[in-house]
Amino acid sequence: MFKKYKWNVVAVVLLVSIIGFVIFDVFFYFNIKSYLFNQTFHEMQTQTQLVLKFWEEKQLLPIEKNIDELFNVTYQLRDIVGSRVTIINADGRVLTDSDVARERVELMDNHLHRPEVQEAILHGWGQRYRRSDTVKQHIFYTAYKLTNNDQRVGFLRLAYYAQNFEASLDNIANLILGANVLGLAILFLVAFSLGNLVTKPITRMVNTAHKISDGNLTATFNTVRRDEFGYLASMLNELTGRLKMQITQITDERSKLEHILTNLNLGIIVIDHHKIIQHANPEAFRILELEQTEIININVIEIIRSEEMLAAINATLKSQTTQKGEYTTFLQPTKKFIRYLITPYSLTGESIKGVLIQFQDVTELRRLEAIRRDFVTNASHELKTPLTSIIGYADTLLEGAADNPESRIKFIRKIREQGQRLEFLVSDLLRLSEMERELPLEVKPAALKPLLIEIVDEFADKANAKQIKISIDVSESIKVLMDRENIRTALNNLIDNAIKYTHVKGAIDVFVTEQPDNCVTVSVKDNGIGIDPKYHERIFQRFYRVDKARSRAMGGTGLGLAIVKHILDRHGSNVGVDSSLEKGCRIYFMLKKV
Repeated sequence: MFKKYKWNVVAVVLLVSIIGFVIFDVFFYFNIKSYLFNQTFHEMQTQTQLVLKFWEEKQLLPIEKNIDELFNVTYQLRDIVGSRVTIINADGRVLTDSDVARERVELMDNHLHRPEVQEAILHGWGQRYRRSDTVKQHIFYTAYKLTNNDQRVGFLRLAYYAQNFEASLDNIANLILGANVLGLAILFLVAFSLGNLVTKPITRMVNTAHKISDGNLTATFNTVRRDEFGYLASMLNELTGRLKMQITQITDERSKLEHILTNLNLGIIVIDHHKIIQHANPEAFRILELEQTEIININVIEIIRSEEMLAAINATLKSQTTQKGEYTTFLQPTKKFIRYLITPYSLTGESIKGVLIQFQDVTELRRLEAIRRDFVTNASHELKTPLTSIIGYADTLLEGAADNPESRIKFIRKIREQGQRLEFLVSDLLRLSEMERELPLEVKPAALKPLLIEIVDEFADKANAKQIKISIDVSESIKVLMDRENIRTALNNLIDNAIKYTHVKGAIDVFVTEQPDNCVTVSVKDNGIGIDPKYHERIFQRFYRVDKARSRAMGGTGLGLAIVKHILDRHGSNVGVDSSLEKGCRIYFMLKKV
C-alpha cells in the first residue's frame, strides 16, 4: 500500500469503481453484441423469405439441369438482397456462388457438413456466425432446405459479411472505454478531495509527531475533536509527557557513564539483565561499525550475530562468571576478528544487574599472523622444490648414473641449476626480509638515464641470447628523488621479467615520461606473452605466479614483483600494470622529479 493514507483512500475508491465499471461494461457490451446478433439474423431470415418467393416464381427445379439460368438467378438474388448467395445440391456440392468466379465454383469444398447446412437438414432453417474457409472472413450464414414433393433437392444459403457488424462492435467498445476513462477521471478528483478531507486530522497528528520525534517535546496534539481522533490525541499527549520524563532519566544515567567510558581504548557495551543495551562508548561503535544512534535501548541480539558470544553473555547473566573468547564477523568486505571479555556488574553487591562487554579488534594481528603463516608455507614449498630435485639427482648418481659420463655431467648440471635457483630464492628472501626491516632510505637526487644504461648493459648478454632489442628513451636532464640501489633492484627485476617473457626477436622499451604534477613515469614495456587483466592485482603477491610451470622453468622465484612493489611503496609510489594476453606487458611507476 501507499505510504500516505490519503492515496490509500483514493486507491480503494478507484479500485471499487474500476471493478464496477468492468462488471457493467462486460454486461452492457455482451448484451449489445447479442442484440446485434439477433437483429442481423432476423434481417437475414426476412431476406431469405424474400429470396424463396423469388425462387419459387422462377421454377428452377430440378436445380442441376440448367446451370446457366441458375447462375443468372444467383446474381439477381445477390442484387436484390445485397448478400452473398450460394446454391448447393442435395449432396452438398456447390452449384453456384454469387461471390466466386464461375470457373472456380467446381473447386469449392463440399458444403454438406457446414454447420448452417446441417442445421437446415434437421430443422429446415440453419443460421451461423463463423469464418468462411472460402473468402477468409467472418460471415453471418442463413441456410434453407429446398424440397420437391417433400424430398430434399438442395439448399439455398445467404451470407452477410460481418465488417459492418464488427466495426459497430469496435465503435461501441471505444465509446464504453472513453466513458470509463472520463468516469475514472471524475472519480479520481472526487476520491482525491475525499482523501484530503478524511486524512486532514491524521496529517495534523503526523506533523505534531514529527516535531516530537525531532526533539520538540513541547509540541502537543490538538484535542478539540470529540471523536476517535480527539481521544487518540489525548492519549498521545499523555505518552509525550511520559516520554519527557523517561528522556530526563536516561540523560542522567548516561552522564554518569560518559566520564568513565568515553576515553577507553577498548570498546565497551553495557547491557541490563534483559540484554537491553544501556550504554556504548565510541570505540564500540567504531569496532562494530555502527552509528551511535543505532544500538542504544535495543536488544544486544540485534547487533551481535556470534552464537558463541551470545552464549557467553547468557552464561555471565546466569552464573555471574567472567567469560572471554574471540569471534569472526563480516562487518567489512573481509573477515574481522573481535576479541571479547564479558564480566558481570552489580550496584548492590548482592544480585547481578547486568553485563559489561569489552571489545578489542584484533583483525590486524590475525592478518599479520596469516601473512607470516602463508609466507612460511610458500617459502617452505619453494625451498623444498629445488632441494627435492637436488636430492633426487644426487640419489640417481649414487645409484650408478655416476658411472656413465654423459649421465653424470647431465645430472651434475641439473644439480647446479637447482642450486642456483635455490641461491636466487634465498637471495630474494633475504632482500625482501631486509626491506621489511624498513631501514632508512638514502633518497637523493639522481639522473635516471645513467642508471638505466648501466642496467640495460648488464642484461645485454641475456637479451642477445634471445635476439631481443632493448631501447631506452629518457632525457639526460631528468633527475628524480630516489634510493639509487633500491630503484636499481626494482628495475633489474622488471627488465629481467621482460626478457624472460618476451619471445625470441622481441623488443623491450624502457622509457620515462614527464607528468604535469612534477613527477615522471618510468615504464618497462615488452611485446611478449602478456598477462590476463584478472591477474593484475595478484601478480605483486609473494610467490604468486600466473603460470607456475613456465615461471619455474625460466628460473623465477615468485618474489621479484613483490620486491618491486615493496620498494616503490617505500618511495611513496604505486606500481601499475597495462597488459593483456599475447599483447605484451607494460609495468610502470612514478617518481618525484627534482
